[in-house]
Amino acid sequence: MPGSSTYEIPRIAPLRWISTIDPALPPEVRKRLGAMFFSDPKPFVLGALNSIAVILVAFHRIGDPIFLVLAAAEVLILAARLVTLRNKGMRTDAFFAVGLAWALNQAATITTVVLFHDIPTTIIVLASSLAAIGSIIGRNFAAPRYAMAQVLMIDLSFKASFGFLYPEFIPLIAIQGIMFVLMNMTMIEQQRRLTVRAITAEIESRTQSFRDPLTGLLNRRGLENAFERLRTKGVQPALLYLDLDGFKQVNDSLGHRAGDILLQQVSHRLTATVGPDAVACRLGGDEFLVLFQENGAEAVRHLGARLIVAIGTPYEIEPGALARVGVSIGATLGGSNADLTSMMVLADKELYAAKAAGKGLCLLNEAGLAGTGLPTDRPLRA
Repeated sequence: MPGSSTYEIPRIAPLRWISTIDPALPPEVRKRLGAMFFSDPKPFVLGALNSIAVILVAFHRIGDPIFLVLAAAEVLILAARLVTLRNKGMRTDAFFAVGLAWALNQAATITTVVLFHDIPTTIIVLASSLAAIGSIIGRNFAAPRYAMAQVLMIDLSFKASFGFLYPEFIPLIAIQGIMFVLMNMTMIEQQRRLTVRAITAEIESRTQSFRDPLTGLLNRRGLENAFERLRTKGVQPALLYLDLDGFKQVNDSLGHRAGDILLQQVSHRLTATVGPDAVACRLGGDEFLVLFQENGAEAVRHLGARLIVAIGTPYEIEPGALARVGVSIGATLGGSNADLTSMMVLADKELYAAKAAGKGLCLLNEAGLAGTGLPTDRPLRA
């Protein structure tokens, strides 16, 4: 699962609660944050090697076999972590459970070393634990409860064992513990906020690159992506090429601002008419495209007729100021080997013929790319 953008919420209730990512965030942001848990496994490997080295040093100095048990547990936890990262079919429950087990093993190591009164080893293991806490904050900030659970297990293991040996320091340890928790919560929240802001900005930038800034419809680039997604599904596309009739007169008589408002209202009617299964694009000026899955020639004609009626209804640009435009439409069926550019050429020919035949018409090239590209339909008036 390294580098995967997928993230499945754990099914076990305690793990689901502890690994919660802010539900108020947009789904794509939450998905991206969740994917960070399953990124590069190198920190896990390097961290485990460091922990094993520290534990073996402790065993060498102290000689108690408990350290061999702790070292073996570290090896098993690392193996389990790598399995949860690489097995894409495994639920995230195992990943978070293993992460908590790792923090618990770190806590056990710290407690054992401190209780043996070996000062040099205590200093070494504390330095290692501080590095581990920094890594936790940097990697697991997306789920604050999960990150804090790991941090607290590691930090409290030292404070509890030290307080057991030197109870006179318990008041100071308690104050430090509160300050430490508040500091780490602040760092986690700051890291989370900065990352969410960066992800959101990236998503907005990507969205804007596929959208027409005036109408919010897809632009040419966005339509090309939509076309590729349609073709990937193995369905045959149909395309409508729309050009407004009389828009220039509205723009000249009422001004460019009125023209922009009109285009926005036309876009709203366009999307409302074609429905959620089609995608609408503003090609530029007063030209629009509608891409959808072909469902027979009659369905295409019917949609064209509905658009002529919807777009031809008068618009209230401002109180007391009405504007009216019509629309001419050229349509084509794509066939199994369609490409967007060729379909646009064929639909544009039908649009030109509709304009020449009197405007307010929808002409369909039923032959699609297999035909000659000449008009093959009779004029259709709404």
